[in-house]
Amino acid sequence: MALQYNSQFNELSGVEVAKVTTAIPMDSEMESKVRAKISTFSDKKINIVNIVDPSIIGGFILRIGDQQYNASVSNRLQTLKREFAK
Repeated sequence: MALQYNSQFNELSGVEVAKVTTAIPMDSEMESKVRAKISTFSDKKINIVNIVDPSIIGGFILRIGDQQYNASVSNRLQTLKREFAK
């Protein structure tokens, strides 16, 4: 119930939550890059939630609502692998 309340409160206040998955905890430089990318997705005030997942190797995965931007090293490696498999 509390989660739903927070969700509705954020929506009414014009605040969105951005989930940012990184291989290591974000530093200020990474956060500024992420905020720059977020500005292309949304005009709202953004709260960033950092999720650490070493399996992405590097870069970040940004999720805002139903949109996702994947700038992870593991994604680039998978893309490269698919290109070589052709």
